[in-house]
Amino acid sequence: MKKYQIVMKTAAGQNAGSKAPNDVVKIAEKLNFEKLFVNVHRNESALDKVKQQIEYKSNWKSVYSKIESNSILLLQVPIYVHQLSRIHFLKKIKSQKKVKLVFVVHDVEELRVAFNNNFQKKQFEDMLKLADVIVVHNEVMANFFEKKGFPKEKIVNLKIFDYLYNFDPNKKVIFSKKVIIAGNLDEKKTEYLKKLDKIDAKFDLYGPNYVKKNSNKITYKGVVPANELPNLLDSGFGLIWDGNSIETCSGYFGNYLKYNNPHKLSLYLTAGLPVFIWSKAAEAKFVDENHLGYTIDSLSDIPLILEKLTLADYNRLIKNVRLVGEKISRGDFMTVALTDAINNIKEIN
Repeated sequence: MKKYQIVMKTAAGQNAGSKAPNDVVKIAEKLNFEKLFVNVHRNESALDKVKQQIEYKSNWKSVYSKIESNSILLLQVPIYVHQLSRIHFLKKIKSQKKVKLVFVVHDVEELRVAFNNNFQKKQFEDMLKLADVIVVHNEVMANFFEKKGFPKEKIVNLKIFDYLYNFDPNKKVIFSKKVIIAGNLDEKKTEYLKKLDKIDAKFDLYGPNYVKKNSNKITYKGVVPANELPNLLDSGFGLIWDGNSIETCSGYFGNYLKYNNPHKLSLYLTAGLPVFIWSKAAEAKFVDENHLGYTIDSLSDIPLILEKLTLADYNRLIKNVRLVGEKISRGDFMTVALTDAINNIKEIN
């Protein structure tokens, strides 16, 4: 059974996605998923948009012609560009070539709410109709898909996203009580940052869109490429928190932590750092079960935990983190998930 994957490509020939989807491409390639390219442009003029749709149709027609019958096609969703011919050709690939479709879900906009427009609603509905297997983040997200009517036996639980990186098992992680916050620091998403000074702890921030000035508690470290950041993070704890409050994760983005696997969790663990994570986050269970840090109800819990933290406590966490981080850096979790998806399809056949 031959295997293919759709890869969105820019005009410069680079993968159009961020690190998470690009890592999936690399992991799938190791599992012998052949890459089929669809060019992505983001020009805004009306004429350019018409030209793009013509090119998308040509790309998808090419995908259709290259795929052998009775094979597997891997797609990553959601996409954020309108490709009017995409669903037409996916239906044709399924019906005429009997190809099985595996979807890897990066986000569910109905759960994130903020980006859930009609285009995304239609895309989600189409996926439920077309998919033979769907790889979802965790058990909570799997339950959501079941409630949407997608068969439980066709859902694969990823558990945690990988973060491909040249992992150094001998990297020294330094005992420290500072807290790292990495990611998009736009206050529309991370409004809680406005109140961070109220927490009695030291914070180092990495990422774009930060507008506040440094303080005696907060140090902004700038934007660092995703492939370089794990090497820089060598002490303290990573924080998984979102939304508009320091007391709980609230608002659209805070509530989304109840369902998704934040990529920053994978970053911290690959870097070798234990974490603080909201107790109601879907990934809090993963952190607890693997003893990778502390679950917290409020950011106010952090100083209380740090006050009692000993070097021995920290080193025990580091040992556990290193075991999981090495797996994440190799791509083990997506490798298992895609292998399960393939086996699922073979069993169906």
